[in-house]
Amino acid sequence: RYGRTPVKFEGALYLFARVLDQFNCGATFPLTAVVLERNGNLLSQFRERPIEFSVHGYTHVDYAQLTPDDLMSHLQGACEVFVRAGIQAQGFRSPYLSRNPYLQAALEATGFSYVSNQPFLWDVVDSGELKPSFSANLERALNLYDPWDARQYPSLPRLQGKIVEIPVSLPDDEILLDRLGGEPVGLVESAWLRILSKAYDRGELFTMMLHPERVAGCVEGLSAVLARARGLSPQVWIARLDEIAAWWQARARVEVQILDLDDGAFRVEIEGPTGTTALVRGVAVNQPALTWAKGYRQVMATSFLVQSPSLLRPFIGVSTRTSSGLSEFLRQQGYIIEISDESERYAQYFDQAEFSDEHELPLLVEIEGSDHPLVRLGRWPDGARSALAITGDIDALTWWDYALRLLGR
Repeated sequence: RYGRTPVKFEGALYLFARVLDQFNCGATFPLTAVVLERNGNLLSQFRERPIEFSVHGYTHVDYAQLTPDDLMSHLQGACEVFVRAGIQAQGFRSPYLSRNPYLQAALEATGFSYVSNQPFLWDVVDSGELKPSFSANLERALNLYDPWDARQYPSLPRLQGKIVEIPVSLPDDEILLDRLGGEPVGLVESAWLRILSKAYDRGELFTMMLHPERVAGCVEGLSAVLARARGLSPQVWIARLDEIAAWWQARARVEVQILDLDDGAFRVEIEGPTGTTALVRGVAVNQPALTWAKGYRQVMATSFLVQSPSLLRPFIGVSTRTSSGLSEFLRQQGYIIEISDESERYAQYFDQAEFSDEHELPLLVEIEGSDHPLVRLGRWPDGARSALAITGDIDALTWWDYALRLLGR
């Protein structure tokens, strides 16, 4: 997949870019700083395209093994390389998706806005159909990445302090091609289309990981996913990781004002970034609203009147005893939260003192599985139902890069 010079890799990157151009979208390529330093002239020609280069470490080493001082040294060194190349890097992805308890603080201190390290495994490969050797290869990969199970957790960004954590979807190209041999035929395309379908149904994020040097073996899968995403309605938001992070941070600052009127009526005023969308179900509104999905309608305004036929408040009530983590999680998803101990006033109400990551998906299933009157914000901009990010790590362009990578250089 590499040559003595970057020519072979350059061809792969152009193939990747042509597919992106076909579907009018961009991508994020996490890039190891020393590789940028050695090959900056070649990569500069791709910066005119809607492509983001983020940091993939200073060198390609296991960041879980670094001390806090070493982490700072690596991140600062990487940022200096990117600045000299004229790139203001916004995000970070570790080699091997490795992480440790000190990484968050180091990323905040060095000015990153997002990290994309947490892997999510989607149940899209039937291990019973695999050869025994391939099943063992898959098991080794999962032991390396230690992913969260998408059947138990939502694949969504999380704003933690100043950093947005953006999940990564598995299986990726390395698992599907190298560890499973692309078997059965069409495995790459079918696996990624199934992830897209599951993420779309749940309104979540599919972050594809496709290393550019493998694009020739995955181009049909990449094209199929982008074609399917472009054909869905409500739409899929196809965005780079920096765009997703910026949206998630801006959406967290949305202000919603509720003015109580008479007989179960409310005035809703929403102030937020361009693309902020209101969704409603089980209520009447005085502005045009389009059929959306799962019983919701998309209100074509950010200032409107709401009439709740049940006279109950069509927002989510939480008790004063409820965990602040639960309230913050729901706010990040776009739900309008009101803190009150008057549970009888709300169609949907929570009194839950404990909340952890394991509670997130059941909570969303409970809310979205009901038909209670509800007014909320859309999770993604412009009425998109789900999101798709195309990413691909770059840690070598030549044989020499790869050999130096193995030496930790």
